[in-house]
Amino acid sequence: MMPERQSLNLSLRSDLTEIPRIADEITAFGEAHGWSLQWISNTNLALDELITNSISYGHLDERDDAIRLMLSVENDQLVIVMEDDGIAFNPFEEADSPDLDSEIEDRMIGGLGVFFVKTLTSDYRYQRVGEINRITLVQDSVQA
Repeated sequence: MMPERQSLNLSLRSDLTEIPRIADEITAFGEAHGWSLQWISNTNLALDELITNSISYGHLDERDDAIRLMLSVENDQLVIVMEDDGIAFNPFEEADSPDLDSEIEDRMIGGLGVFFVKTLTSDYRYQRVGEINRITLVQDSVQA
């Protein structure tokens, strides 16, 4: 039996303390759809990285809806759209690539979060729509 709720819309303040609340909402949504714990964890990790970057570097307003998340299950795919009105920044092109070959203590800071997002999703896109940053993530084969 399919869960009643095929989509989830969330808004959060530009505050890192919002991330656990969002993770709880996504976990409940995923559990209702029968997703595996690994799938839920991957989704939460990808969003944690993007939300943290947006809050830390996006110069967002202090509003209750500074960041908007829309998750929907469509044709056995999870589609996630994240929007904010911070400064224009395409993390998929502008973030440094992580150095995965050096010892951890010798690596430059940065880029690993976006690397995780790229690794954990089937497709990722950035658009600047007017004054809005829009990131779309797609995860194929929503499964338990």
